[in-house]
Amino acid sequence: MKKLICQLPEGLRVLECFERRLRIANRSEQTIRNYIRGVRGLMEFHGCLPRELEIDQVIDFLHDLQVEKQRNWRTIKIYVAGLRWYYQHMAEDVGMASQIPYPKEKPTLPQVLSREELTLIFNSCLNKKHRVMFRLLYSSGLRRGEILRLKITDLLTKDGKCQLRINQSKGGKDRLTVLSKKVLEELRAYYRSYRPKVFLFNGRLKGTPMSAGGLRHALNAAVKRAGIQKEVNLHILRHCFASHALEEGINLKTLQHLMGHSSIQTTIIYLHISDVPLIKAFSPLDSWEK
Repeated sequence: MKKLICQLPEGLRVLECFERRLRIANRSEQTIRNYIRGVRGLMEFHGCLPRELEIDQVIDFLHDLQVEKQRNWRTIKIYVAGLRWYYQHMAEDVGMASQIPYPKEKPTLPQVLSREELTLIFNSCLNKKHRVMFRLLYSSGLRRGEILRLKITDLLTKDGKCQLRINQSKGGKDRLTVLSKKVLEELRAYYRSYRPKVFLFNGRLKGTPMSAGGLRHALNAAVKRAGIQKEVNLHILRHCFASHALEEGINLKTLQHLMGHSSIQTTIIYLHISDVPLIKAFSPLDSWEK
């Protein structure tokens, strides 16, 4: 019976107004979906509107997510962010928003693949399109949404440049990142064969982006054909880019910019999983004292 609240006019009105306010605030589609999911979950859990609840009831909902539903801390953190935003901007209750606690973080080191495993995956793709997509994801350190939204005009190759322009990525930020010269040649061959329109990688209809589900299915199939037993997802290719770039000698500030990290602390994590060779280490004294 509790779930009915989201189907009643007052419940639907809450979610519709929340979505409209988030769009006006220029939040990303993913953020809008996540925040609405949090508020909807709270309403369904208690069977009433958010404004009718007290802080203890909100905490009961979060406790149920953690203990009963076994959600990880990252998922709960997103729910908390959505609930805080709702109470601060929709209910205009800053006090309530500030009382909703964020879960204690339990950071884990990202998983990476070896260069040999990456080669197996690339060579296990059945068509040119999927192969070049995975190689681009890896070689430029892209997020899943970033490659799906890439347009043909985002390839910057004039005046000797070899870059990708990433528009309105996480946090609504734009950035430039590297474009492998090898992958650029593969993209040119792909373009001659597929003739995409607008988006670099079209879906079933030209002029529309490929779906996240289609890309994920293609990767899973390639991983299976490659005989790799590890759990592999699209984001792991981005982790591999960061780890391998550090091993090849890129500096942290440059990597931070290429990855689009707001904080250098996020980038530093890759130092713990990279085999940064000691042979490239040196003493600054030797370079200036003669």
